[in-house]
Amino acid sequence: MKEKNHPKYSHRNRSISDESINLLEWDTLKTHLSSFASTEMGKRSILGFEIPSEFEVSKRLLNETIEINDLENQLDKSISFNGVFDITRNIEICSKGGVIGSSDLLEIAETISMARQLKKILLDFEKRPFISLFTKDLSDNSNIEKIFKNCIESNGRISDRASNKLADLRRQVLSKKLERKVLIDKFIQGNLSFIQDTTIGDRFGRPVLAIKVQFVEKFKGIIHDSSSSGNSIYFEPENVVSKGNKIASLEAMITREEFKLLQKWSKIISDNSENLIAMTGILLRLENALTRARYSKWIGGKIPIFEKNPIVSLIGFSHPLLIWENKKKGASVPVAVDFHITRNIKVVAITGPNTGGKTAALKGLGLALVMARAGLFIPSKNNPTIPFCPNIFVDIGDDQSLEENLSTFSGHISRIKKILEALDHKNGLSIVLLDEIGSGTDPLEGTALAIALLKEFADKSDITLATTHYGDIKALKYSDPRFENVSVAFDEESFKPKYILNWGIPGRSNALSISKRIGLDERILNEAANYLKPKEVENINNIIKGLEEEKIKQQRSAEAAAALIARTEILHDELKENYEFQKLNAEKIQENERYKLSKHIISAKKEVINLIKKLREQNADGNDSRLIGNRLKAIEQEHLSQKNIEKSISWSPQVGDFIKIKSLNSIGQITDLDKKGEFFEVTCGSFRSTLTLNDFEGINGEKPNIKNSKIDINSSREDFYFSKIRTSKNTIDVRGLRVHEAEVIIEDKLRKFHGPLWIVHGIGTGKLKKGLRTWLSGLNYVDKIEDAATNEGGPGCSIAWIK
Repeated sequence: MKEKNHPKYSHRNRSISDESINLLEWDTLKTHLSSFASTEMGKRSILGFEIPSEFEVSKRLLNETIEINDLENQLDKSISFNGVFDITRNIEICSKGGVIGSSDLLEIAETISMARQLKKILLDFEKRPFISLFTKDLSDNSNIEKIFKNCIESNGRISDRASNKLADLRRQVLSKKLERKVLIDKFIQGNLSFIQDTTIGDRFGRPVLAIKVQFVEKFKGIIHDSSSSGNSIYFEPENVVSKGNKIASLEAMITREEFKLLQKWSKIISDNSENLIAMTGILLRLENALTRARYSKWIGGKIPIFEKNPIVSLIGFSHPLLIWENKKKGASVPVAVDFHITRNIKVVAITGPNTGGKTAALKGLGLALVMARAGLFIPSKNNPTIPFCPNIFVDIGDDQSLEENLSTFSGHISRIKKILEALDHKNGLSIVLLDEIGSGTDPLEGTALAIALLKEFADKSDITLATTHYGDIKALKYSDPRFENVSVAFDEESFKPKYILNWGIPGRSNALSISKRIGLDERILNEAANYLKPKEVENINNIIKGLEEEKIKQQRSAEAAAALIARTEILHDELKENYEFQKLNAEKIQENERYKLSKHIISAKKEVINLIKKLREQNADGNDSRLIGNRLKAIEQEHLSQKNIEKSISWSPQVGDFIKIKSLNSIGQITDLDKKGEFFEVTCGSFRSTLTLNDFEGINGEKPNIKNSKIDINSSREDFYFSKIRTSKNTIDVRGLRVHEAEVIIEDKLRKFHGPLWIVHGIGTGKLKKGLRTWLSGLNYVDKIEDAATNEGGPGCSIAWIK
């Protein structure tokens, strides 16, 4: 962002693109953005910023914003630009042979110092490649900084260290002033009776004494002034005058020496002007990136994803200007809206009551596209997917002009004509935003003209959004697949709009219903209803009402499914508790068995060693050898039998035994068995089933030696048929659960399911959604996962497609 001078064009001379950007209130947003700048230089740069039309420039700006935002979030303290000054003007003066003051030179030194510190913080090609690409060009001007900081004090005074001559002259001045002070003190002591008071005054840089007017003739010297009463004369004694003249001469020499030094230092700036100007530009670029990052964070912005095709997926978008009004002026919290525009949709018709938020929605979307081009984040609940649109054309507001003899209708048509002409020469994607198209004239002609214009825009523009009250435009969706309807929700109970966009549903006429609730005479309402076309009343309104009722039914079905799933929480907790208990007991039993075996082996080993030692003794006879041999065979048999216990299983399950159910990998208990011992009734928490010997094992891994067991598990499993329509059977609500709790419930559903499964997890902090999606992505029988449509829950509901 660089500061630019913008000429003031008249309304008629400004291009349609400039007019459109102005109608979106981009200048107001820039004013808000500039308040986050660190320096006056940065503020002026933001206010003079021009929106880039090239994709690469916008992408670079966005990456710079991302990188510096990530860095500041990682640092313990904020990135500071304190000490960075706008030195461009002073550099230009020096480059033209001019001389600048010591304070100006000190500002240059401070800016050089900050540039070096910022380079140290920001330069990292691995983590910040875009910022590092130009930060690396910050040249090291530490030699200049060292000269100025060594020779100029913090208050701007040139230091005595600057030159020996300057230091010597200042010492002489100090000496002469001390001598003059001695002379004045002597004069005061010798003439106390003639002096009004002993205070040494100052007139024009000269020391003076207040002499009584009647005694002034007694002394030689210079009269500099008199008191307002005329009773005192401000007098400089003759012997002090010569000292003062000498001091004045020395001070003049000091001034000349200081000026020579300033000339010398200004020449250094001139010789390095190119590097210093480049340094200033880089610092300004870094500050602008930081300004964009801080503003983006303040509005709760998310990083936009540029799409090459005309696709918009913007969930939970809040208008940035309304966010400012809320945070700065205490206005109400802006209602978030959604935008869903697929590649096949060319025109979106927005209908609904006045003051319902239609125009704000239009401006908001246009402003979001401009913000992305400027490298800003967009305030939304997800990372928005938007097209890069270098061509944004807007017709919003009243373009009435007495000067140009234009009515409201003529003003709109005039601007629309310019937009159509601009679309013929566009380069890149385009979006057209039209407010109340066809209004301001006869409704029949206005409707016909609006339909014709929208079809023309569908042919020429990539995306067109238009607000309207005309009913016939709502029906275009059903005859032309390029059209889509959106309505502004309206509360008929409170007579107030909800400021929510309902995609796929056109706005319903509310005039008669509102009038009826207010209490208008029913006779008048009935007569008004007779004037309406039956087709419009019966067809359009009934269709819209049916769509709204269907949406409510779906919501109720989802809530019923959520209640059903919630009842499984008790079973889940009980199963988990029982599993942990049995797992702990199994581990204790295994540990005891391992300890006994180890103890037996150690004991046998010691006995064998003793027997072998005895055999080696020379006094052992044949009988001893026979007895020792028999004992070794016995130990061998004991040890082998111990091993066979591990390998050979002769365990016979009985009522009350704890077992491990293979299919559930959980611990259960045998509660009953038939007389033949073929079937076993097992409980695991609240779960109860009939199993065979092949379906379980001992908690230590023991397996029954009965073969060809028949498995008979009672199950309530049912297979759901594939359906793309959301119902209570293919919807599961896990709101309020932890991730591992939700996984158990969903996994149980997945085992008897195929097709799309709607998982309602809510929005909240996003942890539940992220955890479930990560888990589902790792299951090989899950084909894909996606957000549900807005009318089905949007980002608060995910659809998992089960193979």
